[in-house]
Amino acid sequence: MRRLALPAALAALALGGLAAPAQAAPEPAEPMVGVILPEQVAVIAGQTKTVRAEVFNAGTAAAKNVVVNFTGVDTSLALTLPAGCDATSCKVGDLAPRATKVLTLKLAVTGNKLASTFQVSTGAFETEVAVVRSTGGVDLEIEPIGDLKPARGQAAQLPVVVHNAGTEAVDSVGLVVLGEEGLTALGNYRNCLGLDELSDEDVLGNGIICKFDETFEPGATFEVPATTPLSIKLDKDAGGPYTYAGAVLAIGVNDSDAALLAKKKSGKMLTLDSLRKKSGITDGDAPEDLNSEDNEAYFGVSVGKSVADTAALGSTADGHEGDRLTMKVGMQNKGPTTLIPGNDDFTWFPSVRVTVPATLKLTEVDFECVPGADAVEWDFLTAGTVDGRVYTCFPEYGAAVGETTTFAFTGTVTGSSEGTVVVDGGVQDSNSANNEAAIVLTASSGGSGGGLPVTGAPTGWLALGGALLLLAGAAAAFAFRRRRVVTTL
Repeated sequence: MRRLALPAALAALALGGLAAPAQAAPEPAEPMVGVILPEQVAVIAGQTKTVRAEVFNAGTAAAKNVVVNFTGVDTSLALTLPAGCDATSCKVGDLAPRATKVLTLKLAVTGNKLASTFQVSTGAFETEVAVVRSTGGVDLEIEPIGDLKPARGQAAQLPVVVHNAGTEAVDSVGLVVLGEEGLTALGNYRNCLGLDELSDEDVLGNGIICKFDETFEPGATFEVPATTPLSIKLDKDAGGPYTYAGAVLAIGVNDSDAALLAKKKSGKMLTLDSLRKKSGITDGDAPEDLNSEDNEAYFGVSVGKSVADTAALGSTADGHEGDRLTMKVGMQNKGPTTLIPGNDDFTWFPSVRVTVPATLKLTEVDFECVPGADAVEWDFLTAGTVDGRVYTCFPEYGAAVGETTTFAFTGTVTGSSEGTVVVDGGVQDSNSANNEAAIVLTASSGGSGGGLPVTGAPTGWLALGGALLLLAGAAAAFAFRRRRVVTTL
């Protein structure tokens, strides 16, 4: 599985199965096979709907002789499997770790039932797909986008192709390009805005939105022309080895955002090239999209190994016995590139192991920290819990060049003692000399103070578990605010 090129559901499954201890010995290599496809598909009566099913191996060992089974197909549903499959199963063969294979399914409704179902399974994985009969509507689809490999500081064009597979026309559509930190969406056109310019104050993600007031007829296919492209740029100091996540979405554009776009009077207009059109335009307002899942195309931007020198930051403090004291410790990325937030197979994340001085009787622990020397980021249920002296802390999202990340520990001074801070910067950190620092607590009559400057600990998202979930969550939230829930009969 390419972790950052797949939807959040895939990432979530992988996260749950690949939670290896940050400091402990590696777990035995095992395969972990699953399938990603929509759990509900709207199919227009009398038409066929194409659905992509992505079979993946999120494990750390090759999966042998993978077979995907399609069972329990309702009598009101016609399911056509790809060439080479039999009536109820597809032999995928062997899948290397992090590898995927796409199966293209065809669905049609043959009866009068409003909803039909079938099951998809492989090994321990099983899910049910509901197929809803629809009388028609707009059904936008984006062609998949393959992984990109621009050099650091360079951009790559996005091959964006959009279909209207429905029965009604839509007279306006928005294309959103999203990228996680480390990527910058490029599209300096009059009908494009940065997400930070939108009227929605809670819009998540780094990217742009472009509005097209062009008629998308039933059966039409459009592409962004190569002469006026949408592109994604990799930051010049992007850390690696890592696959940065990006996405392109086709969505509706609300009135306030359209008004903002209308205010832009200068610059070139981005247009779409028509690849194929059909006649028979339906007048009137277009309904919401019947199948939102295929309005999204996720892709990865891969970058090779780079250096990020991570240094441990200790602390010193003086206090009287009985004083309440907060000590801040952490790490700094001395560069020359960013510290990645984890590796592509979820088996490692940057971390800071903190051994608190024995004479600081803890009352509060930073929410980014989990009890134990071999804790993992998935142990978020115990994050911020006071339990012993040793904690493993996780930076919220890697670290930019020069960035300092601190974690706060508060308690009562009972005497003088020392602790340690040990940083794990992974394969990027080639300088181990500064990976450990001391925490010195002295109980004296000289008053209390010391420690690192109070910069505020991040309010973390340990439960989210990685960049893809952040990106996909941003994409989902962005699209959801612009889409009504529609039931088709």
